[in-house]
Amino acid sequence: MLSNRQKIFYGMCRFGTSIFMQVVTLATVYIYSNHFELSQDLNAIGNSVGKIVIAFSGFIFGYISDILPSSKFGRRKIFIWTGAPLLAVSFVMLFIPHMFIPIGNNTSVFVWLLIWNSLFNLFYGYLLTPYQSWMPEITTEEDRVNVSGYQNTSNLIATVVGLGFVFFIAGGLGEEGISSSYGTILIFAVIAFAVIEVIMFLPMLLTIEERQVEKKERNILREFKVVLKNKNYVIWFIAQGIYSIGLTILLSLTLDLMGFMGLSGILDFSIFGVLMFGMVIVSFVFWTRLSKKIGKKWSLIIGFACVIVVLPFTLFVAEIPYNIGGYLFGFLLGIGLSVSYLFPYAIIGDMADEDERLTKESRAGMYTGFNSIPLNIFQALALLIIPLIYDPNEPLAGVGLQWLGPIAAGFILLSIPVLFLGNFDPFMLKKAKKNEVKEEELL
Repeated sequence: MLSNRQKIFYGMCRFGTSIFMQVVTLATVYIYSNHFELSQDLNAIGNSVGKIVIAFSGFIFGYISDILPSSKFGRRKIFIWTGAPLLAVSFVMLFIPHMFIPIGNNTSVFVWLLIWNSLFNLFYGYLLTPYQSWMPEITTEEDRVNVSGYQNTSNLIATVVGLGFVFFIAGGLGEEGISSSYGTILIFAVIAFAVIEVIMFLPMLLTIEERQVEKKERNILREFKVVLKNKNYVIWFIAQGIYSIGLTILLSLTLDLMGFMGLSGILDFSIFGVLMFGMVIVSFVFWTRLSKKIGKKWSLIIGFACVIVVLPFTLFVAEIPYNIGGYLFGFLLGIGLSVSYLFPYAIIGDMADEDERLTKESRAGMYTGFNSIPLNIFQALALLIIPLIYDPNEPLAGVGLQWLGPIAAGFILLSIPVLFLGNFDPFMLKKAKKNEVKEEELL
């Protein structure tokens, strides 16, 4: 349905938004605690509220994009045209409170975080859910993993860019503070990222047309019942929610964990980032090919098994000299971690596509949006758990980081029995049956 150029245009839209999410995930807690002087408890609450907001915004706007009639503005595209600039503004405002309010006032900084973090997450759901819901409508099942690969290549390149920026700015602010030249760099960088995010959506918006969809009366309660009767969908969002707790805890404490492993400075962080996320990108090719042979479900389980084996290395990796342990940890973790980036979009896309073929109704927005509710509630829970595992002001803070790997691995391990129960490759069996029929006809 899409040309190769259009697939690239669609996939590269994730570049700017992924930089946003990477910076917000890694830097918000750190900067608000260390430089905007917000207490750790209020910091955790402000970020958790944001996850709840994105959970429901994704669902609401996904559903609305399903039921809107086709028009010259588009059912999905209207959210993208308006959502990209709104998300960009909220991202910039989140990181510049010192330009508007007195830093050190716990109440004012908390209110600022609460407002702009909530708006950021609101517009993230407003923009990304209709965008992601569009994928099953413009791709075939044969193309979906490849398109997901383009998206995730953009995600991972953006992750490296976001990580590099976070490590650079965190090191500079740590030495000189928010009022230094690094504070100015922070302002200009987030504005530049905002401009990039908006620009990245333009090629897709200008070259890919929405197909006309007949407007049908929809009842939201009926839509709930339809998607929740899909056993595989329910199994998926439960499993994804469980493993996302471990991944959210791990990613939120990445900067602290790297310091615990003996890594310090821009060079060490850059090497770690290149090894870990470079391996994620390289592994996409392997997991994509494997999924076409054994399916996304088994590829996902095998990938998570690799992650579970590697994560407990945090118990002793700090004892390995010359930073070799930290570099090796990042390299090995990237191999298995890549499956958590590669398959979720394709799995939801396949389920929405299968549903539309059976019911003759498009509800990709519902499938994509409702999935965000349990996922982000689980992630909000993970953020509230973090202070229980690690508090930099506690004398035994290093012990929490040492056990971070096994704790994260435990949540991922809990998700595997749930994954076993589901079928996340609905078209694979049908293809096998078609091939059997063709072989019988030839005989």
